[in-house]
Amino acid sequence: MLKKIVTKDLLVGMFVADVGRTWLNHPWKKKSRLLTDQAEIQELLDFGIEEVYIDTEKSKVLPTVAKKPFVPIPTRAPVKSRQISQAPPAAAAPERVSAVEAELPKAAKAYTKALDTSKALIAACYMNKRIEVSEVRENVDELVESVSRNQDALTALIKLKRFDDYTYTHCLNVSVLSISTGKALGLSQDDLRILGMGTMFHDLGKTRIPSFILNKPGKLTDEEFVVMKNHAALSAVIIEEQKLDVDDRVIEVAKFHHERLDGSGYPDHLEGDAIPKLATICGLSDVYDALTSDRVYHKGRLPHDALKFIYSLRGTHFEPYWVDRFVQSVGIYPPGSIVELNSGDIAVVMEVDHSSLLTPIVKLVADNKGRLNPKPKLVNLNDEKESAGLSIQRVIPPSEAGFDPSYYFNLKDIAK
Repeated sequence: MLKKIVTKDLLVGMFVADVGRTWLNHPWKKKSRLLTDQAEIQELLDFGIEEVYIDTEKSKVLPTVAKKPFVPIPTRAPVKSRQISQAPPAAAAPERVSAVEAELPKAAKAYTKALDTSKALIAACYMNKRIEVSEVRENVDELVESVSRNQDALTALIKLKRFDDYTYTHCLNVSVLSISTGKALGLSQDDLRILGMGTMFHDLGKTRIPSFILNKPGKLTDEEFVVMKNHAALSAVIIEEQKLDVDDRVIEVAKFHHERLDGSGYPDHLEGDAIPKLATICGLSDVYDALTSDRVYHKGRLPHDALKFIYSLRGTHFEPYWVDRFVQSVGIYPPGSIVELNSGDIAVVMEVDHSSLLTPIVKLVADNKGRLNPKPKLVNLNDEKESAGLSIQRVIPPSEAGFDPSYYFNLKDIAK
């Protein structure tokens, strides 16, 4: 868990996870390290850094006060595209397995089970039948358990595999993203379950929106948009009409996930602290999944492009703290991203280092001439010795790469 501490109160043995500055505006090469010398603390003080954030699980000495951390998102200049045209080799055994890979089979089982429930939820609303809330609760519990074991496996799964169309997957994907973000924020298991329930229900109101509006490929008219905006309040109405045995905060998440910091949201035009925090997490996840998903009217964006857009909403639509924490949770380079390194090698991101977003764990899948490695090596870019100076230069769209990154997660045996 991250805790905020005054810099002058730092002790040797504490693990600094974030210095609270932009990526280049601090004295260290990286923003995280285990303090081994008093001089390292003095470097921060000399640089005018008055507060930092430490990871209590990695620290040998613990503080007493917890506050909000901050992680901004950087921008990167594009680099000329290069294509790998070959398919992956038939046998590509890695030297070691990432934590995401280890959790993926269990994550996939929880996700596919929850997807069946998501379909049943939507069908029940369309046919005005009873929602089986106990099944939703059971599925959410399994999602929470998976995220508790590994924060990134489920989010990797929704990026790497296409499990049906947007109608059925959106609520579930938003639930996965929200639970993962809530876990990163240190929410209790009970809060994570409430968040998971609320996000599973958050778009049920769309079942009462006319299909010609809901599925319109072009821009909605002003009149149509007024109708569309009713869906958030209608989601809460459905829960209340059915007298479902859920916490009031579940209803708040469903009703207020489109409220915005500056009062421009709906249905009640709430502002600032009046917006429930769990609803804010749902709102961020909702925007991210909508941006990264293929829709009738647009092709899904790459994750880092979606995060840049969300970052542009920082301070207007969403409180800066929540945007920063969402970025840190998802990762600038989520698992499954295909990247080119400064060496020219091509790699697949396998795991996010949430204390150092620019240096994830990757698999080196091809050299700088585009030749695929028969045994891709797993490299931690946050380990100076292991990475040997390697760093990410740019993100490569899958359409340019010429191969499916899911191959390197051994997902071939996981059903769509």
